[in-house]
Amino acid sequence: MENIIVSLICIALMVVGGMTMSQGFLSSVDSSMGGWQDMGVRNEEIMRTDLATLDTSLPSSSILEVSLSNSGQTKLNDFADWDVIVQYYAGGSVYYVKWLPYTAGTPGDNQWTVKGIYTNAASQTPEVFEPGILNPGEEIIIRAQLNPSVGRKTTNLVIVSTPNGVSVSTSFYRN
Repeated sequence: MENIIVSLICIALMVVGGMTMSQGFLSSVDSSMGGWQDMGVRNEEIMRTDLATLDTSLPSSSILEVSLSNSGQTKLNDFADWDVIVQYYAGGSVYYVKWLPYTAGTPGDNQWTVKGIYTNAASQTPEVFEPGILNPGEEIIIRAQLNPSVGRKTTNLVIVSTPNGVSVSTSFYRN
């Protein structure tokens, strides 16, 4: 009789322990699958995002304008989360690498802003659909104010990156 009671207690402990272990296993599998799904959604967004460089110009020695086209399938906004990095030579062959923060208004020294979003940036035909959002097929002009000014006869580089990590880079030359 004593053996039966001890055996029943042991069997009950084994069942409870097995259920606890299986619940922990299922919980960890569920957490892992959620992470994989989030990663898949992010990868799909990255694959649908694409920018193309249209033009880069220096209207003055300290103002840089970059025209980009949204050649992907994703709407782009949240410009404050974009990264603009400029690598350039100033006078006297001093080399600068600068990350420029976004500003909604007129850019101050070493800042950038969106000059405009257009259906055609070359003719500056304004966008019509969803103002303030860079939709697929639309074009954007980014204006950056650099200090110190870009040096003469230098080849330089600008990199623009969206919040999901898609980036485009282009060189620009100042006579």
